[in-house]
Amino acid sequence: MDIKDLRCFIVLAEELNFRRAAEKLHMSQPPLTRLIGQLERELGVALFERTTRRVELTEAGQNLLREARGLILYADATARRIRHATSEASNRLRVGYVPLALYTVLPQFLDQCRKDFPELELDLRERTTDMQLSELCSAEIDIGFIYMPVYSNLLTVKPVYREPMKLAVPNSHPMANHSAVKLTDFASDVFVMHSRAENPAMYDDILRCCTMAGFSPRILQKADDQSCMALLMAGQGVHFIASGMECLEPNGLKHLAISGTAPTLEIAIAWRQEDPSSATKSLVSQIPGV
Repeated sequence: MDIKDLRCFIVLAEELNFRRAAEKLHMSQPPLTRLIGQLERELGVALFERTTRRVELTEAGQNLLREARGLILYADATARRIRHATSEASNRLRVGYVPLALYTVLPQFLDQCRKDFPELELDLRERTTDMQLSELCSAEIDIGFIYMPVYSNLLTVKPVYREPMKLAVPNSHPMANHSAVKLTDFASDVFVMHSRAENPAMYDDILRCCTMAGFSPRILQKADDQSCMALLMAGQGVHFIASGMECLEPNGLKHLAISGTAPTLEIAIAWRQEDPSSATKSLVSQIPGV
């Protein structure tokens, strides 16, 4: 029995469903079933009562859940303190960021770092918002530039950038030469979008705005910007894009301002409440909020 086994057990104990627990753990169901069976054999007790309709914790499972949660909290806190102390001793600041931050707030932040802390080593890591939240809480990074909204009792979150989004369309689109458009003009188009998991708030805001405009968008999901742009260049749809990305507009595409209600993109800077370094406290205080 190790920490990984206990984490898997806790997820299953909370979900009480092998399929959902496996999905949450990013694994298939058979390995999870084998792991729980091995854990039960090692402890010599049944942890779950399984029927064709439901999964329930046994009394032994309830006892293990209480103990496992305490052990995981202790292990995570210990790892967090060690990572934080190592980062402080190495004079390194580890910064996570979403791609849009590169073209908006991150350059100003980096300039401030070099001005105030010239000896500080910067470790920059491009990450999704979810990855940054996890790494902030485990002290694998010190500061994150993330998409809003975010709610966490462990982090301080300060919004620093906000903008309405635009629509990127191919030059061949009937609306390409308009200076401003309405979402209803695109009710029959395919919307090329990233998966909801990458930015749930943005995904939901786009759906909300389209619903307010009177239609449900037809969605084609792609994992990265390059794939999205390739589809647009081929005339296969339209794509919401941040205004800050206009400098990257390729030939063959137009970025159109949306009249009326448009999805809004918001970036925040986040850091741990518990153990911010002196560099973190100084730098985040100098970034103006919105």
